[in-house]
Amino acid sequence: MRAKLNQRTVAALEPAERPYDVRDTAISGFLIRVQPRSPRSPEGRKAWFYQYRTRQGRQTRIKLGDYPGLSAEGARSVALERATDAGKGVDLVARKRAEKEEGTRARERTLKAFLDNRYEPWAKTHLKSAVFQLARLRSDFKEWLDSPMDELNLFAVEGLRHRWKKAGAKPRSVNRDIQRLQSVLSRAVEWHVLDKHPLAGLKPLKTDKTGRVRFLSSDEERALRAALEKREAGLRDARKRFNEWRAKRGKSPLPDREGDMLDHLRPLVLIALNTGLRRGELLGLTWGAVNLSGKLLTVVAETAKSGHTRRVPLNSEALETLTAWYARHGSPSADTFVFPGPYGERMQRIDTSWAALVEAAGLKDFRLHDCRHHFASKLVQAGVDLYTVKELLGHSEIAMTERYSHLAPDNLRAAVERVVNG
Repeated sequence: MRAKLNQRTVAALEPAERPYDVRDTAISGFLIRVQPRSPRSPEGRKAWFYQYRTRQGRQTRIKLGDYPGLSAEGARSVALERATDAGKGVDLVARKRAEKEEGTRARERTLKAFLDNRYEPWAKTHLKSAVFQLARLRSDFKEWLDSPMDELNLFAVEGLRHRWKKAGAKPRSVNRDIQRLQSVLSRAVEWHVLDKHPLAGLKPLKTDKTGRVRFLSSDEERALRAALEKREAGLRDARKRFNEWRAKRGKSPLPDREGDMLDHLRPLVLIALNTGLRRGELLGLTWGAVNLSGKLLTVVAETAKSGHTRRVPLNSEALETLTAWYARHGSPSADTFVFPGPYGERMQRIDTSWAALVEAAGLKDFRLHDCRHHFASKLVQAGVDLYTVKELLGHSEIAMTERYSHLAPDNLRAAVERVVNG
């Protein structure tokens, strides 16, 4: 069917039982398709198309728009443009597909879209700290979320770093936050969302390589151990007082809390002090990774920050602690967490009990992670070489271990004496 496609002609077209086309009498390939009525479209739908032949001789058509959103006059103008392009050999469908893909890429190039659509699903599969990392990214770089990632530049980052430092952020912390963004942009390049890394060449802020190394003095360690013992004595006394309260009311008593290691805190702290395990490695440790007869525990790749499995020998205190803790739990199965939550699940945090312990011990500025520094510091002070310390701590680079090198005063003194006696 052919007709002069204008507003009056198109408005008069009625839907039929089947779709049909009406072709324009003036512009070859220009047509409108009329669809049957449907529950979603009671009046039927009409759409403009331009049909052409590709260089390979294949007939194809491209949609120009819907009527009446695109008027007959507007559709005719677009059809003339498409006819000109087709006459030059342009594959209109291929071009439209490429434009659509470029539009999708452009939308994904904003930091927010990339985080939401691509990075977050990947992170939740591959990063143990995905929730934390994503929250920090969206918080730290909220002013850039709606910006295309390829518009980020070194000048913008320098300005952000300057504001953070002015607000009191430490260089090491600033570097860590910027590296988090750099990692996201690297993924965008790897997944062909970006052609090149917009922050390539950015140098980190200079930092003190030694950094924060907080370890316990002999007096502080004694105070911490005493606080652990006093805490357990308090737990035993609390149970006795509670049972006395129940007895006065004619209620049956709860089992007395006898012996040591009444809950997770004391064994967890002692293992941290004697193995240098990170918090996540401690909380993710299962009995299957503990070899009591072999005096060895294994930090599996899934819980290690480095992603690599390592083995840590157990000294006498660590072995005694784990042996007693194992017996207290009735020889648990291999897949049971060594320090489980209330229902056997993986424990997430021990902030409250740790804060109370540190306060009771009178310690200042001492975190659970500092037990790891304490372990490393004692090794170095005992003359253990840095490479061995690196392997025990699971550091990926020796530079991370070198922060403890200044804790070997005898080695430094011996080196100076060589100069004097040279």
